[in-house]
Amino acid sequence: MAEAEKLGSDNAAETHTKDGAVVESNDKKSFTRVWCDGCYDMVHFGHANSLRQAKEMGDYLIVGVHTDEEIRKHKGPPVFNEEERYRMVRAIKWVDEVVEGAPYVTTKDTLEKYNCAFCVHGDDITMTADGKDTYQEVKDAKLYRECQRTAGISTTDLVGRMLLLTRDHLNRSESEEGW
Repeated sequence: MAEAEKLGSDNAAETHTKDGAVVESNDKKSFTRVWCDGCYDMVHFGHANSLRQAKEMGDYLIVGVHTDEEIRKHKGPPVFNEEERYRMVRAIKWVDEVVEGAPYVTTKDTLEKYNCAFCVHGDDITMTADGKDTYQEVKDAKLYRECQRTAGISTTDLVGRMLLLTRDHLNRSESEEGW
């Protein structure tokens, strides 16, 4: 059987495996569910590292992944579609559960719906299309914790590197062939 995870509040008496199976338990110890969310486009080590840090803050990590529509509205078009991004996030070993179509703005209602004690995000600010902090409500409610971004890696940086590599590759090809 897969390793079991205890869910719920101090009074909960059941555990759930990663595949969702329920196993009865009489253990009443505290169990902390943690919420993270994001686009997770072009998943890289920085994403995994932030989710590892978030998992260390609790017992069960729930990760919300935004839809293509929400990302286009607030940031621009994603490289990977939402189904691909859901699969990539599920493959990260620290993730216990993925919520598809998570709202772009994290609210207290979202945390309550998934029975999460708090939300974790990196120390970069995420804004809506109209310039509002997507975590302001949970910050104001003291339900927000930060993890450290991984220095030197971001999706934006990776896209820039790919564009430079393409340009450098093209320039080398032209000079090698005498164009």
